[in-house]
Amino acid sequence: MSRTSRLIDRRLAKALVLLQALMIPVSALIGWVVKDSTLALSAALGAFVCWLASCYFSWQSFRAAGARASKQVLSNMYKGLMGKFAIVIVGFILILSNVKPLSPVALFCGFMLVQAMSWVAPFWVSRLQKRV
Repeated sequence: MSRTSRLIDRRLAKALVLLQALMIPVSALIGWVVKDSTLALSAALGAFVCWLASCYFSWQSFRAAGARASKQVLSNMYKGLMGKFAIVIVGFILILSNVKPLSPVALFCGFMLVQAMSWVAPFWVSRLQKRV
């Protein structure tokens, strides 16, 4: 039996989640080098919230595949987007209210650093595919 080709390619989502996960310790290291452990913890927490939300969106979006499941795929993407938004809001509320001492600027910088990887991942995947 031959394998049917999938209409949805999950490689980009996997690469994005991996690249974002790699940026969590990088953001902490940058915060620690710039100032101290408070900055490092704040940046790592912001990066973690972004990564967790992105993981949920990827998992929810790619649960179903195929032409027959197009409505379900679209519905799952909406659910994933709403869940991602909720994870980010609840994550920031929990961190801002419970973590002391905290640097809000570093928290949002860590978040933005990991979010920026969604721009880098497509280029990274395309370069890897050209090599293979």
